[in-house]
Amino acid sequence: MNQKERAAFAGQRAKQGQTNPRGIAILLLIFMLALFASACGNSTDKSTNVTGTPGNNKPEQTNSPQPTTKADEPQMQTVKHEYGETKVPLHPKRVAVVGLEDIMLSLEAPLVYAYGFDGYYLEEQLREAKITLSGSADIKPNLEAILAAQPDLIVVQKYFVDQGGYDELSKVAPTLAYAPDDWKSTIVSIGKALGIEEQAQEVIENYHDKLKEAKETIVQAVGSDKTVAFIRPSDKDLQVFFPSFNFVYRDLGLKPDASIAEFQKVAPDDWGIDTSLEKLPSITADYVFAIYGGSISTSEEWAMETAASTEVEKLQVWKAMPAVKQNHVFKVSSRHWMSSGPIAEGREIDDVVAAVTGKKQLP
Repeated sequence: MNQKERAAFAGQRAKQGQTNPRGIAILLLIFMLALFASACGNSTDKSTNVTGTPGNNKPEQTNSPQPTTKADEPQMQTVKHEYGETKVPLHPKRVAVVGLEDIMLSLEAPLVYAYGFDGYYLEEQLREAKITLSGSADIKPNLEAILAAQPDLIVVQKYFVDQGGYDELSKVAPTLAYAPDDWKSTIVSIGKALGIEEQAQEVIENYHDKLKEAKETIVQAVGSDKTVAFIRPSDKDLQVFFPSFNFVYRDLGLKPDASIAEFQKVAPDDWGIDTSLEKLPSITADYVFAIYGGSISTSEEWAMETAASTEVEKLQVWKAMPAVKQNHVFKVSSRHWMSSGPIAEGREIDDVVAAVTGKKQLP
């Protein structure tokens, strides 16, 4: 009963002038029930005004704190890799890398841990970035050190771990494994996983620009008919690498020496051949690049192997090579010549340009 109804009801009772006590009691009871019903109605109206007017589903703007959501939780994505599929953060903030540091540095990934040691070709860059290093040439991941770095993602080189090793890393953080064989496809895959695919494409484009400029510089300096051979001599035997193994034969304006095709005819593999030192005189290349050690050789190991090469250089079969007579044999660092990635191959390009054009002495 609203106020207008209550006023009409009271006026009617006064006009009738009834004074029966029992009737008055009944009327008072009805009146009180009406007041109670009116109060409930007003309370409902006020509640409606707080949340919105009838027929309008939009709530009024308030300054009250809103309920918390899952917005602060990292977005996840499922990524395919060498050991299957893994859910990883879309934009990881703390990444540990084991064996693919070249690619991760090129992508400027937020690294907190990396494989690195004295003599590693990326050691200086990693230390300048204040990234915790493994400190050892041992390719087996240091689980305790990686755990201490608190990564939210681990990226590992496929050949550094087997399935069991991968499973152990996955207990620390979501882990992705990639092969280093073709760094261009690998960097694209990792770029997608990190949410920076455009940056991966930019790295590839910059690399191709560097390669093109290097080729133009070499051809301008010595012409387009010079030949090259890439070898690893030791005091016991000789390794000769083929064009499938290294881009120096294909992309820098230099041609494979005629001896390379002859070695390929008898080689069981497409990477190169193990042969004897007696085959050295058959290498008639204008430029020979000689490598010692391996990609993860320490500084001491590389220095020892390089020093031992002086014994080979005393042999007549070595001196018989035309490149030796022209002083065109160049010792290069195995640490980046035997590694894969835009930084490693960028340094290799610099080595070849410097050697062929005579701009600087190589190590």
